[in-house]
Amino acid sequence: MTWTLPHLTGIQRTTVGILNGLVAEGVPVRLTRLNLRRRRFEPLAADQLPAGVRRHLAGRAPPADAPGSATGPRARRRRKGRALIFGTSPAAANLRTAYREFGTAAHELRHSFGRWLAVRARETARWLPTPTLAGRTRPVPAQTCEPGGSFATGDVLLSLGASWPIEGHAPAAAALRSRGVCVLRMVYDLIPTIKPQWVDEPTAGQVTAWVRTVLTESDHVLTISEFSRTEIARYCHESRFPMPPTSVVRLGDELGSSRDETPPLPRFIPPRPFFVCVSTLDVRKNHRLLYDAWQVLAARDPEHCPDLVCLGTPHAYVGELMREIRHDRAVNGRIHLLHGIEDAELAWYYRHCAATIYPSRYEGWGLPVAESLGHGRLCLASNATSIPEISADLPEFFHPLDALGLVALVERTLRDPGWVRAREAEIRARFVPTSWAHTARQVRTAIAVATGNDVAREAA
Repeated sequence: MTWTLPHLTGIQRTTVGILNGLVAEGVPVRLTRLNLRRRRFEPLAADQLPAGVRRHLAGRAPPADAPGSATGPRARRRRKGRALIFGTSPAAANLRTAYREFGTAAHELRHSFGRWLAVRARETARWLPTPTLAGRTRPVPAQTCEPGGSFATGDVLLSLGASWPIEGHAPAAAALRSRGVCVLRMVYDLIPTIKPQWVDEPTAGQVTAWVRTVLTESDHVLTISEFSRTEIARYCHESRFPMPPTSVVRLGDELGSSRDETPPLPRFIPPRPFFVCVSTLDVRKNHRLLYDAWQVLAARDPEHCPDLVCLGTPHAYVGELMREIRHDRAVNGRIHLLHGIEDAELAWYYRHCAATIYPSRYEGWGLPVAESLGHGRLCLASNATSIPEISADLPEFFHPLDALGLVALVERTLRDPGWVRAREAEIRARFVPTSWAHTARQVRTAIAVATGNDVAREAA
């Protein structure tokens, strides 16, 4: 309910994609939200969703010339005004990027301060004396969840979003289970739990508590790769509790923009041949390797070093890397960090790049690799964790710690266009994109298994 970005990131895209797929399959879906004050789930109308989410729902996308769209008249006027004032040079794009980074840092500071206050309040509460009455200890009332809401016995709660920061979500789901509601939840990966070095301590603790609740208090668990299922099984074994019934669903990777004949021009057009990386800027996403590779490329041939366009919102612990890139005169005119890119603009970058790059060190899936292949484009991809499950041989793989291996692939892409054409012809001939309707059918099967029904009756 608080989503403010104009585009969807991985979990939000998955949630909306599966919802659209279930609707397309004729499943009687009802939306629900957790009332934090009453601590229970209540009905939610689609019109109450944030505009940035609502516009991605099937049948609700605005026309191409709608005022709020990336190609609408207001957006065109904004881009034209920026071009007149600032110009269209890489320096202008870097200035806009620096301004967005400042806003992102301020946003992260506010959230970090809020998380610190919550943790500090819990720590302080442990030091306070328990209230007493007539010299005897007064028990602190347990927080309870109200019955009622939008569920009845036999219904299904399908929870696909990032519910770990929502206090009260787990007990509210447990209350539904006690009344005969079947609870299915999605675990995308266990990264904050088993790789805590990549997140802050409060997040690691919060997500770990959520993971344990999901794995011990769900009727069925969904995950997005065989690799993630293996990680879940290992974690359950190490934690000494039984692994819940778990189904792997392959995520949809079709973008409507991949079928557009003429995607609109984006707000920044690289002046040279360019590679594109679509990914949140995050430690595990491994943009440091891209920086290392581009330093090598710039040192070998400064004049012909290609551009690198990184499309993604900065996340935790990448501020120092971004500062290095911004002040490194060898590459700061070649590496462009952009975020707030909508699907229509993304399509242009996919269509016109030399190739895509995905260097991640650890993934639950790796959706941008599938999207690149769906566009028929060569993808230089890390061979780590789940990524080869997307396609075992259509990407060109490199080790996520091998910067020189990536440099060799970039150089071959630039100097051997015949090889690129042959690889992309093979991708177009062999790669079959996965529709969200297909993903939704897999979810329906999991619901049927969890409920013991041949056909899933209802998801909410």
